[in-house]
Amino acid sequence: MKRTVQINGLSELKNFSERFANCLSGDEIILLKGNLGTGKTTFTKFLVGSLGGSEEDVNSPTFTVMNEYDTKKFAVYHIDLYRVKEFDITDFIGHGIVVIEWPEEDYSQYGVPVIEITFEYGDDEYKRILIVSSVYKANHVFNCLFNSD
Repeated sequence: MKRTVQINGLSELKNFSERFANCLSGDEIILLKGNLGTGKTTFTKFLVGSLGGSEEDVNSPTFTVMNEYDTKKFAVYHIDLYRVKEFDITDFIGHGIVVIEWPEEDYSQYGVPVIEITFEYGDDEYKRILIVSSVYKANHVFNCLFNSD
């Protein structure tokens, strides 16, 4: 399953993040792909805020590799593999949402729902195109997100 979403500015990205957050059950892996500056960390910031955490605490884990955020619903493990090619996530599986920027491996091996969002530049600096895919056992998220469209 795959769907393309047009985003016209930060308010629409925040709205999408809120809708996305409402579809999560707390055990998903979310893979974020896209060039530098396309909005992966901003999406994560809005996602954490939508789950009842502090948006202000969210920053790119490029140098720390992983940041953990507490929210009212469940923990969010935000991992950036831009500089690291291997990182063991097994301790985090089933204990919250695992958000991975720059993923390279096959995450279906963990047996939990995996959804991928690819961020692309739109036709101006404020527009983005998101390609949302249900990679593994994530049809519940996909259907929830797009059922109202």
